Amino acid sequence: MRSFSLINQPFYDKAAAKFRQYAPKLLTILILLFSVTPTYLPGYSSVRPYFVLVPIFYWAVYRPYDFSILSAFVTGLFLDLLDGTPLGINTLVFTLFYLVTKTQRRYLTGRSFVFVWFGFAVLSFGAYFLKWLFVSISYAVFTPIGIAFISYLLLLLCYPLISWPCAALHLYLLDKEK
Repeated sequence: MRSFSLINQPFYDKAAAKFRQYAPKLLTILILLFSVTPTYLPGYSSVRPYFVLVPIFYWAVYRPYDFSILSAFVTGLFLDLLDGTPLGINTLVFTLFYLVTKTQRRYLTGRSFVFVWFGFAVLSFGAYFLKWLFVSISYAVFTPIGIAFISYLLLLLCYPLISWPCAALHLYLLDKEK
């Protein structure tokens, strides 16, 4: 697809090229850290949306060569370790979410923002359902589905705010690739 020639370039050019290569992954980790940061709002910790689904979706659609399935796997593992959910649940959900999103890439690229938002709503609903199901199986009791649904609705409402930095980074990277 594309390659960066790093021979006979000053150090800052090499560093900038590496930064551009890892920028989608770094932005995803920043959004993940933001999503698990304590807010001290009453009741928010139980309905906290998984904001990290937005960049995983965005990169699977627009830059799958910069954010691979391995990146989704590592992001899920990192969230499992930070969030205290049973190990492997977020990893499995994010990996499956990435794979399904990537298969729908041809239908989502070049479409309007509202269409892509609707695609995200459909796919993230499946991710939330899988996570709810796996957590319920792991704890051997059905967790309240209403909390997961409120978290899902909050995620849908925040989608434009979270996808905006991803889009800005994507446009910046497109400009630098020319």
